[in-house]
Amino acid sequence: MADRTGPRALTVLTRAPSSGGKRRLFAGLGRAGDPALLEALLLDTLDGTAVPGVARTVAVTPASACEEVRRLVIGQGGVGVRPQVEGDLGERMRDAMAAMFEAGAEAAALVGSDLPHLTPALVAEAFDEIERDPRTLAVGPAADGGYYLIAARRLPDVFSGVGWGGARVLTQTVSAAVAAGFRVHVLDILEDVDTVEGLRRAAGSGGARRTAAWVRATGLGGP
Repeated sequence: MADRTGPRALTVLTRAPSSGGKRRLFAGLGRAGDPALLEALLLDTLDGTAVPGVARTVAVTPASACEEVRRLVIGQGGVGVRPQVEGDLGERMRDAMAAMFEAGAEAAALVGSDLPHLTPALVAEAFDEIERDPRTLAVGPAADGGYYLIAARRLPDVFSGVGWGGARVLTQTVSAAVAAGFRVHVLDILEDVDTVEGLRRAAGSGGARRTAAWVRATGLGGP
């Protein structure tokens, strides 16, 4: 493992549970949106980012809900909370990563908040790779063609010109990274929790304890 050259930082991008989200998932469940599930997904995701030496922040939209999320993450090991800027996903991601570097981080990562089966080993792998070679960008591909994690030692110019929500997000991002002079390290594929089947798979992964508890409590644990 390469010698550490500076602090590691990670930001989880999330929509506040009370503000809704996961409409496709709740439609598939035949249920109204439930903030309790969204809270479980976020907290299980935070468990998966708990790597020693990594300073963690949750970036929240809407900005008015920061206090809600602060109350939620109390007890999660000193996780900070800040608002997301206005703009499309790329603009919000770029701002969140830039903020980490501006605060003194020398290695920075972004993840989404619907990854209850994310593991600290994957996060540690991303940081180890970018610290081994500062020209490396680490990316975690999502099953839907996007990505669930991106990490680098400098702010990468990969957040514009991307068809966010489409099937080519990962391809477009990797192409932009290579054009900007990065070597791309690809992590294991993970599935965002966007469907009923994906929710059940995440709940059965063994690590998503809060998500699994919500599934059990709502009687959705069966096939």
